[in-house]
Amino acid sequence: MSEETRSTQLHEDLTALWREIFEIPETDEVDPEESLFEAGGTSLQAVRLMTRIDETYGVKIPLPVVFAEGSVGRLAELVEEGLLDLLGDLTEEEALRLLQEETGGTTGTADAGTGPGRTA
Repeated sequence: MSEETRSTQLHEDLTALWREIFEIPETDEVDPEESLFEAGGTSLQAVRLMTRIDETYGVKIPLPVVFAEGSVGRLAELVEEGLLDLLGDLTEEEALRLLQEETGGTTGTADAGTGPGRTA
């Protein structure tokens, strides 16, 4: 999956979450740059948004940031940054395990110790 595809999927997922929390019908368009308050959001909805992002992605976005920068577009950027930070903290073994889980165990790393210039 390309970076652009992942980014697009993240925007779509966050837009769906936004629709759910703000009870926006599928027939209405969501402006990705519209802030939480421009959308008529309340502090309770901001807390729900922050909590769902944490539960879904494991990324903690502080409530003041959700208030100040809470648009679908900006939240997507913050989630991407948070995920990259989480990945940066992984050991190589943890990253390989997660990759194998994501790809159903077919990462092509089973022969990492063999090949040209390497012996089994």
